[in-house]
Amino acid sequence: MQLTFLTHKQGLEEEFARYQVEFNKIYPNVQVIYEPIGDYKKNIEIRWTSNNWGDMCMIPHMFISETQLPELFAPLGKVEDFDKKYEFASAFSLDGDVYGISSTGTAYGVLYNTKVLQQAGVQEIPKSPEAFFEALRKVKANTNAIPLYCNYGAGSRLADWEWNARGSLTGDENYKNKLVYMENPFSAGKPYYIVMKMLYDVVAQDLVEDDPATSNWDTCKNLLAQGKVAATVIGSWATVDTQKAADNPSDIVFAAFPWNNNGKQYATIAADYAYAINKNISADRYQVARDYILFLTEKSGYSYTYGGIPIVKGEAYPQTLKALQDAGVTLVLDNPPHPQDIGLFDELNAESELYLGKYPEKARIVEAAMGQTKESFDSIMNDWNKRWTAAQVSIIGKDYAAKNRY
Repeated sequence: MQLTFLTHKQGLEEEFARYQVEFNKIYPNVQVIYEPIGDYKKNIEIRWTSNNWGDMCMIPHMFISETQLPELFAPLGKVEDFDKKYEFASAFSLDGDVYGISSTGTAYGVLYNTKVLQQAGVQEIPKSPEAFFEALRKVKANTNAIPLYCNYGAGSRLADWEWNARGSLTGDENYKNKLVYMENPFSAGKPYYIVMKMLYDVVAQDLVEDDPATSNWDTCKNLLAQGKVAATVIGSWATVDTQKAADNPSDIVFAAFPWNNNGKQYATIAADYAYAINKNISADRYQVARDYILFLTEKSGYSYTYGGIPIVKGEAYPQTLKALQDAGVTLVLDNPPHPQDIGLFDELNAESELYLGKYPEKARIVEAAMGQTKESFDSIMNDWNKRWTAAQVSIIGKDYAAKNRY
């Protein structure tokens, strides 16, 4: 039997081969054919329009709504059962059924080359916006390195900033749920405004790459590893890749977003890409595919190897994330919504066309900061508030704020 697996990961042929050898100890006559897809988030949607897209694939986190899951994927088990064993059990679920198991978990923050910081005269990892911008200005003044790589050209990397507007700033596991009912959540002083303003300012103050429009993650990784970039805002998943490219891996350090609440730091964590099975798979192939997904989750070591949050509860954290915990950083996972609110955030997101969790509106902020448009930052935030409010009124009703259950 051959099973086809569509993946966003490229260049892991040796790992895939190792998984094949180990899985064949369980299923000697099964071959898994990995098909890496470039520009995965764009092209996987095209593949999904065909019922014949393969047996297994990866679901990007926050890429589709909960209600779309059963339209594409086969259920893997019950949340109540999986939650006893796995982290992020409800991240890809609907009505108690799990449709995807996260391959790993990601913390959000900043990836630094500490050697560049030291050369610039920065002795400590910044823990506040003021210290962060001071550090970036020192890098610009005292070294030849780019202070911060914003990765505008990479698109989805801009969305990494947004994750910090939740748990990293608030320490509140219900902040995403509260956004559904919150009045003007993008106003001055509120978490989204603060984080998005930092993105705007770092570009407006010319502390980023010369031509953000042509930037991409691979370039960023290599420049950061080579000491030609000091920092980038990203998920912890990027740490191991960058350390592998560095002459001295210990120079590359992942840290919490530069914010603290009375000295206490937090980091948003979230499920990453999830393993899933085509809903149209035959029964005999389904069982083998499900066993392969459980093998990847429990036996492959993928999450630990690549510096992610382990999916099997109780397993040791890799050094990348252990360093966060040793620094006293509290990891914050979004709580799932109440049953009556399932899908509501996604409805508001689509109705408002803000598409929080994705990058187009963040690109708009960068373009304004570069002077490519005549928009001010505040005019963009006012527009976000207007569109979010209109969606709340349309979907929840004029008394939306009074219905807050969080």
